[in-house]
Amino acid sequence: MSSSDPDSRLLLLMRHGKADSGSGQPDHERHLAERGITQARLVGEYLDSQSVHPARVLVSDALRTTQTWDAVSSAMPGFDGVVTFHEDIYSGGIGELITALREVQDEHAVVMVIGHEPTMASMLALLGDDESDPGSIAQARLGLPTGAMGVLSGGLAHWADLHEDSLTLHTIVRP
Repeated sequence: MSSSDPDSRLLLLMRHGKADSGSGQPDHERHLAERGITQARLVGEYLDSQSVHPARVLVSDALRTTQTWDAVSSAMPGFDGVVTFHEDIYSGGIGELITALREVQDEHAVVMVIGHEPTMASMLALLGDDESDPGSIAQARLGLPTGAMGVLSGGLAHWADLHEDSLTLHTIVRP
């Protein structure tokens, strides 16, 4: 995405791909299943085909989310954004995620977050304004399937201005 409007923001909120059951493993250490890797690559291919290039990516530090990012980025040749890994995205909720997003530098107009349920779906429902796609809002209220990604955009002068109903939820991509 490139925009001549400096106040245009695009936020991509993705739930990690399908993970192995992790029997005997701590939740934080669960691996992606093959299906999860495929889901994540499809999201990366979708972003690349739409010429959407995140400038900033915030990823939970859980193994399944870092592996999701690896698979997404493998389908986006030439990715040159900034990626950071956050324990708060794994263990926190909406409040912690909003705080992290409000700290994103304004020059990063396209931001992606890879996290967990129920936080990702709750964020989509919370941030979506009255212009949002009703079907996507309904899906967010029910929850995001593994590997799904919500696409929000809107005019915000600063990420610090992010609040309830401040973006439009356009679609939920379900690989």
